[in-house]
Amino acid sequence: MEDLRRILFVTADPLLPGQMGEALADMAGSWEMAFAGSAAAAMEAFAQAPFHVVVSDLRMADMGGPEFLRKVMFHYPGSARFVLSESVDREANAEVAELAHQFLRKPCDHAFLKSALRRTFQLGDRIRSGHARELVARIGHLPSVPAIYVEINRLLDSERATADNLGAAIGKDIAMTAMILKLANSAFFGQRQSVATPAGAVAILGIDLLKSLVLAHGLFSQAGGFRLPSFRLDHLWRHSVAVASAAKQIAELEGLSRSAAAEHFTAGLLHDVGILVLASRFPEEYGRILETQRSAGCDLETAEFHLLGATHGEVGGYLLGLWGLPGSVVQAAAFHHSPALQETTAFSPALSVHIADSLLVDDPEHELFSTARLDRGYLDRLGLGDRIPAWRLNIEPDPAGLQEGFF
Repeated sequence: MEDLRRILFVTADPLLPGQMGEALADMAGSWEMAFAGSAAAAMEAFAQAPFHVVVSDLRMADMGGPEFLRKVMFHYPGSARFVLSESVDREANAEVAELAHQFLRKPCDHAFLKSALRRTFQLGDRIRSGHARELVARIGHLPSVPAIYVEINRLLDSERATADNLGAAIGKDIAMTAMILKLANSAFFGQRQSVATPAGAVAILGIDLLKSLVLAHGLFSQAGGFRLPSFRLDHLWRHSVAVASAAKQIAELEGLSRSAAAEHFTAGLLHDVGILVLASRFPEEYGRILETQRSAGCDLETAEFHLLGATHGEVGGYLLGLWGLPGSVVQAAAFHHSPALQETTAFSPALSVHIADSLLVDDPEHELFSTARLDRGYLDRLGLGDRIPAWRLNIEPDPAGLQEGFF
């Protein structure tokens, strides 16, 4: 069956096949499960027919989890890689973070696993063509989840998640510490007293915004540079911060609370992660995309799809979804140029990011960002068309001053 999704579980746990069979019984016609008791057996199973997803124990008798994941990543880069782990060893987790798309805690919550698998398959379905799927597979070593991000999530899952402990984790990265202190002390968050420590910044910013800053900063730091003469990493960072700030302000103008608007900031900060992936992994091809956009006068996604078979929205949404980020943030990455395709008509992060992205074209960070167009018809259908002048008048691209000094 062409649409059958194949999942390989790699574990020595004799109870898992029965547990998974019961938990995923209603997916029997759509999902096919296989089980391997060792890394060697898993590689033999892969050789027979590749799997869409592999769910592996971190510790195996015949091979370490990192070594096994490297083999899967090298030989079968199109397979999503999930890890089952009881370990809270920070060094081990940091190593695996570069190799796994998502961590699952043991004992595994079967309902959560089922949801994560379904989301992964749905994300794959959004890639519009076979060529696009090949492109995602060619990326191979996708950017890894930053080690600090993994540590913060581990702390949040434990009983040790205090502001002091979270601040101590952040404090290991000097640039990250500078960023969150700058944001926490800015008028953007209305803070009247000076914040001098990472722990104090955690209390001001909140966990969700903190995690998005850690994730975005880690991803940009990994990229290192694009090797493109006309497009630099700082162009993308400044644009991402500008859109994030504007999206948050637009959300607040529409009556959302400061805490709810923080999700819109997160979505804006990560909305162009697909550009980060494509430009860093395929610099020559992306250079031709920029030239095509310039010479043909087309929008960026048209040039991307013409030359690569996929857009930065598709790739970015796929990556963030694999990492288990909130659906609203995933949809903002996937649909910020086409918000009418999202699954909701509510005032969502995808919509605020679309608006912010489009309103900033008059003074873009780079000509690459100059072709975004506001979907006025969609806004009119939502009864929001008359809000455009207020949005345009009241947004500031970077009131917190985050654009400079980090890359």
